[in-house]
Amino acid sequence: MEPQPTKGLEGGQYQPLTAPQVQQIHDASLRILQQTGVQVENPQALELFKAAGTQVEGKRVRLTPSIIEDAVASAPSEFLLAGRDAKHDLELGGKRVYVGTGGSALQVLDLSTGFVRGATLEDVGLMARIVDALNFIHFYLIPIYPTDLPMETVEVNKFYRALANTTKHVQGGAYSLEGIRDVIEMGEHVAGSPEALRERPLISFITSWVVSPLQFESSVTALLLEVCQNRLPVVLSAAPIAGLTAPVTLAGMLAQSNAEQLAGLTLTQLAQPGAPVLMGPIPATADMYSGKFLAGSVEFGLANAAISQLTQFYQIPNYNSAGLTESKLPDIQAGIEKASSTMQVVLAGSNFIHHAAGMLEDMSTVAYEQLVIDNEMLGMAMRAVQGIEVNEETLAVDIIDSVGPGGHYLLEDHTVEHLRGEHYFPSLVMNRHARDQWEQEGSLDARDRARYIATQILASHDPEPLPAEVESWIRKRFPIV
Repeated sequence: MEPQPTKGLEGGQYQPLTAPQVQQIHDASLRILQQTGVQVENPQALELFKAAGTQVEGKRVRLTPSIIEDAVASAPSEFLLAGRDAKHDLELGGKRVYVGTGGSALQVLDLSTGFVRGATLEDVGLMARIVDALNFIHFYLIPIYPTDLPMETVEVNKFYRALANTTKHVQGGAYSLEGIRDVIEMGEHVAGSPEALRERPLISFITSWVVSPLQFESSVTALLLEVCQNRLPVVLSAAPIAGLTAPVTLAGMLAQSNAEQLAGLTLTQLAQPGAPVLMGPIPATADMYSGKFLAGSVEFGLANAAISQLTQFYQIPNYNSAGLTESKLPDIQAGIEKASSTMQVVLAGSNFIHHAAGMLEDMSTVAYEQLVIDNEMLGMAMRAVQGIEVNEETLAVDIIDSVGPGGHYLLEDHTVEHLRGEHYFPSLVMNRHARDQWEQEGSLDARDRARYIATQILASHDPEPLPAEVESWIRKRFPIV
């Protein structure tokens, strides 16, 4: 049996909500949008809602179930996020699972010193190279905001560094209309033409367009509309926090979060029918003693798994979060918190799970070695998604009979044929050797091994470069640092 694919496996084994509960939350979301509505500051968005016949009073927009149903029907249920290399393509939809990096952290845990410092443009490229070499990190959502650049040059520089250092799909945040247009123009040249980029979108954008509860942020809404009108994939990213910007009950938070997503989805389909949209709910929790955002709580994973069921109910690809931690270092706390939410969300069948690799300290810090550690953990998670294949061959009744009482299976052809397809073998960080061998190899813990591996990747892994003529054009056209 061949080893199983590392990406795109079907989840859905874990369902924290029953079908009637999904329906209840959906119905509650419709009531919220019809009774309370959303506050919309952006003039273009208001005009789109008015033209569609929604109830608009000042800047308050109330949506009927029928207009929401039309938007859900208009949005694609499947679409492609392409890699520069087609082997890294992501076919979003259904319950197919992909995991990767994410965030917009301002800090990096320096690989050489082990101390926190400001994130830089160089880190964008170096982290892309590491991700390019790790097989269970399926996409590169640019995880840091380079603090060494002026804002007006950030977008085009960070997307360029990412595209030049990985052949996996690249996604990032958008901050200005000019920046979006520059990145799209660059993407068109990398893809070969405007049409080629739409057919195989190598890039996609995140827009955090809503300020919970239920308020569209005007400037980011303009960015959302710009991406939709360019017919490129866009994420409706929003993170209501239970007890702070959403009800403290998980059901109430899910109902509000879902309502925000449906309102945003409706706007995208009014702006550009058929626009490829990832519903991007990230229901979050807080420390109710301090009001501090919590990324590592068990409820965080539970809520993100549950919201995945709602997006599956609408048959629209989703983006949400797992693999976060409050820990400041790649330590035991990080391992416990990351594994908890990751297992819940991958088994729920979420499509595009970001933050799943590299993140520490409430999304504020990224560590090179944590990328390596998390890749190993994500391999285990994808093995869990794979599940257990039960058929005559795997039940092995004839083999059991042949071996008989007191025998062993080590030399059986059946063992050789099924070994790699049935079992996951961590190959980088985890140490399964006996103590004496571990001691002979230096008694390294997982973080030590991961730092060494990250250093080796940066020293030896050369991603497929951009074509020379494309590289030259980009550097002449844009203020590339």
